[in-house]
Amino acid sequence: MIQEAVPQEVVAPTAIVAEIERSTHQVTTSDGVQIAFDLYQRPGRDTVLIICPGFFQSKNTPTFRRMATALAHYRDVICMDFRGHGDSSGQFTFSAKEEADLKAVLDWARPRYAHMVLLGFSLGAATAIDVVGQGADVQTLIAVSAPTAFEDIELQIWTPKAVMAGLKAIEPGVGCRPGNPWLTKPRPIDRIRQVKVPIIFIHGTDDGTTFAHHSQELFAQAAGPKQLVVIEGGRHAEELYRQDPQGFVTLVEDWLQSVPSR
Repeated sequence: MIQEAVPQEVVAPTAIVAEIERSTHQVTTSDGVQIAFDLYQRPGRDTVLIICPGFFQSKNTPTFRRMATALAHYRDVICMDFRGHGDSSGQFTFSAKEEADLKAVLDWARPRYAHMVLLGFSLGAATAIDVVGQGADVQTLIAVSAPTAFEDIELQIWTPKAVMAGLKAIEPGVGCRPGNPWLTKPRPIDRIRQVKVPIIFIHGTDDGTTFAHHSQELFAQAAGPKQLVVIEGGRHAEELYRQDPQGFVTLVEDWLQSVPSR
């Protein structure tokens, strides 16, 4: 069970922490958008984990920087900004065009790493499911608070409980430059059947944005090796990490240790 806790950084041995270097890079998508990402790197590694944040989130928030640093104790990490967020250009299209952003980052990483892993949050998870369903060469996919489809998101943001949770989640680096919200969007519930790599779905029972039944339905339709973890009291997306940093990292690492290299 996740319990309310003051966010804290997951600490690894000092010798490892000292060797991790963070650098910022930029790639251009097939439709001309500039996508920025941070690389957390230690020389000699052959695996990279790519973090795909959700709506209103970026690589520059304290939460995602802590998370990326913690996960980089084990393998290299890329934390990206989707279009309309952080240091990337363009406008966010709520998963309609963001597949091009992730594909551009994967194209950059592919010649540099033998193995790639995706960790997607909310609409970032929706985009990851879409791209992997199209045959992206990744080892595994971790989908946190993924929706079955954009139009099915409950988004109960005006309840008192959701307002309080939202206020607690405001931190430097959040924000979005929105584009056309009416564009046709891929539906993860339709694409999930084409995902053949191992996938784990993670969802909280207290998610007021995307209810837990979304991950349950995606899990039921997934065709490949799969696991579903529903966390009692857990909230939405990156809030699961903020509630229990060590528990979240352990959950991710246990899954990755169970997935054989290809």
